[in-house]
Amino acid sequence: MTSRVHTLLALTLIDDLGPTKLKALITLKGSASAALKTYPLRVRKSALERALKVQKSVSDLGGRVVSFHCSEYPFLLKNISDPPGVIYVKGNIPKEISRAIAVVGTRKCSPEGKRFAELSVKHMAKQNWPLVSGLALGIDTAAHNMAIEKGLPSVAVLAHGFERIHPVCNESLANEILQHGGAWISEHPPGTKVLKWMFAARNRILVGLCTATVLAESPEKGGSMISLKLALNYNRGTYAFLPPNAYENRWNGNRYIIAQNHKNAIKTIPNWHNQLISEIKEMAITKEEQRLTNQVAKNTKIAGANKAPKRCKSLYMELSRDPKSPYEMSKTLRTDVKTIRTRLFILESLQMVKREPGDCYSLL
Repeated sequence: MTSRVHTLLALTLIDDLGPTKLKALITLKGSASAALKTYPLRVRKSALERALKVQKSVSDLGGRVVSFHCSEYPFLLKNISDPPGVIYVKGNIPKEISRAIAVVGTRKCSPEGKRFAELSVKHMAKQNWPLVSGLALGIDTAAHNMAIEKGLPSVAVLAHGFERIHPVCNESLANEILQHGGAWISEHPPGTKVLKWMFAARNRILVGLCTATVLAESPEKGGSMISLKLALNYNRGTYAFLPPNAYENRWNGNRYIIAQNHKNAIKTIPNWHNQLISEIKEMAITKEEQRLTNQVAKNTKIAGANKAPKRCKSLYMELSRDPKSPYEMSKTLRTDVKTIRTRLFILESLQMVKREPGDCYSLL
């Protein structure tokens, strides 16, 4: 850890010096070192000693300290009004983090809300737009699980130190995020006492990391509404799925966001995609980038087909990451459904395809 990072870490550990005051103090004094010197020697010494202990505990937990001045510190997060002076990172922050999208919503989600979250992430995976969410139950969990399933790197923003995962039942999911190339990010050092306000405060980091935020489902007073209101304040892309029910209060949060601007409504995924790239130019990829992405996908699929039994190759090539029914494939391949099902069984036995809900199949 460089002296600059160490100094900034020490500043974040001084009592009553929150992110907003810290940013203002460094701006006023010109540097973290000069800002630290405004405190009495006793306070400085204590903060620097504590910073060493925090650094060791973070390292022991497999993480690292990333300061506001480090190149790894996400650019979009720097540009909120109260960015944390340092963030604690475990895992790999996705290279495309500047194109990240937050998918948020209620912990007590309905099947429709869960499906909306999954639809968002499936599309994001096709575009290589990283996911950011909060690892909470409900919508967050559905989004992270789909990202893992589709091979999309994701970031879990924690409201506490790395020594714990909340809720405990998502500990396995949190570890899978790391195993699949994602990261955990927190502004709190290990051992910090967890208080209720921290869960609301972490939403500014969750939204701050992202170029856009999507609301899958929320009542008007749900905790995820903090994220959506922050996204509106930060002038980031803000979207909400159109409620499937005109009367249920569980969708009032979605109605609120759509009422702010009718363009915020997600009616279909293609329409949302077009709206997103028209509002946020950075989200649009060049034709060359699209060509390379398509070529990689094609090569990967051909390599997989070469491993399939000869009579199953055409069926394998017809399959994709998006689920298809045997009847759809039968019509496209002009092969009877019974034969299609037999070949699907063979590919499933070889762990090359998987069965999805609704009598559908997709590639692994």
